[in-house]
Amino acid sequence: MFKSIARLGAAFIAAMGLSLSATASTFSIDYSDLWGGGQPAPTEAGWGLNLIQQGDVIFGTMFVYGTDNTARWFSVTLSPTNGSTSWSGQLDQTTGSYYGGTWNNAAVTHNVVGNLSITFSNANAGTLTYTVNGVPVNKSISRFSLRAPNLAGKYVGGGFGTGPQTGCGSRGISVFDQLTVQQSGTSITLRVDFVNGAGQDAYCSYNGTLTTTGRTGSIAGNFTCAITSNNNQTNAGSFSITNLETSINGFNGNFNSSDQFCTATGRFGGIRDVI
Repeated sequence: MFKSIARLGAAFIAAMGLSLSATASTFSIDYSDLWGGGQPAPTEAGWGLNLIQQGDVIFGTMFVYGTDNTARWFSVTLSPTNGSTSWSGQLDQTTGSYYGGTWNNAAVTHNVVGNLSITFSNANAGTLTYTVNGVPVNKSISRFSLRAPNLAGKYVGGGFGTGPQTGCGSRGISVFDQLTVQQSGTSITLRVDFVNGAGQDAYCSYNGTLTTTGRTGSIAGNFTCAITSNNNQTNAGSFSITNLETSINGFNGNFNSSDQFCTATGRFGGIRDVI
């Protein structure tokens, strides 16, 4: 079924493939992750900031330490203050019922101790500013990377050109016959099989390096495209996939490519094939 759908799809836009959705959040880049102090990767061990985003709300919990070096627990509900890159809210310190006994909601207290704001410079880095009882703190933060994803497998995928497109014609949707991913460590190859505008079976092979940044990542490298029947190369260039998000169901990200004919911007993704 998917192959027949693919053959009804628009022609593959030069090297511009790919996408189903760019992020898990419909409001902005999804900033949900474990964040720590330091850039481009956390360098300050022992404290962290958990952010969970749902639409235009981010709930944060922060574990830090007081003047006596014992744990302090704060929470914050953040709202956007300047587009989708700056967020702020009141910082709470809570006390509650003993965890080893029956939970008593009446024992929970919330005390506003200051304010917290985050300004993200990109998908993976930002500046954290907060106050606790008049004490100001400023930190550069980035995502913690715990484990790299394994993208190897076969997918049903597609792409959408979001612009700008230079030399690519009008932007449009492409549906792939098949997207196959091979991965060895950080080395990754994505092969896209499709039907070109002339009705010929064709493919593009994208070879790059996977970089992990928390629950997101990026791939950058070079690609070549050819007609399947004779392997005659049609175009070649460079590409990148940023804000790469993965799950048990597949992956997606923002896509950029450039070859001798076309420079394109869009989205790229695939649903994992269970067969």
